[in-house]
Amino acid sequence: MGMDQAVIVAGIGCRRGVDADTVIAALDEVSQALGVKIDVIATAPIKADEPGLLEAATQLGMAFIVVAQADFEAASTRTITQSATSLKHSGSPSLSEAAALAALGPRSRLIAPRMVIGDMTVALATLGDDE
Repeated sequence: MGMDQAVIVAGIGCRRGVDADTVIAALDEVSQALGVKIDVIATAPIKADEPGLLEAATQLGMAFIVVAQADFEAASTRTITQSATSLKHSGSPSLSEAAALAALGPRSRLIAPRMVIGDMTVALATLGDDE
């Protein structure tokens, strides 16, 4: 990846037991809808044990990041979406948005609000002001 290319992180939230094919299909849908190439998959600590997420990242040749809880909590204050369900289960108003933001740090920004695709939510983040 060239230095002039922005890194795009997909934060993922999902129902328990999601399979890799579902994850890959959702990432493809979001990538096509927003016209970007996803480089990394990230999720919150409560989803660290979802084998479908790691398997999808492996099949796609992407890094899989489980963000630190403290970074996840800090990023939660910067989410766009406010989901009562996400707040109840993860402690964040948007697990996918907070995970994407946390993976890139405090200078990250969301490309768009999360997208709901079946039993998953996917949010994309990048660094700085450039897309």
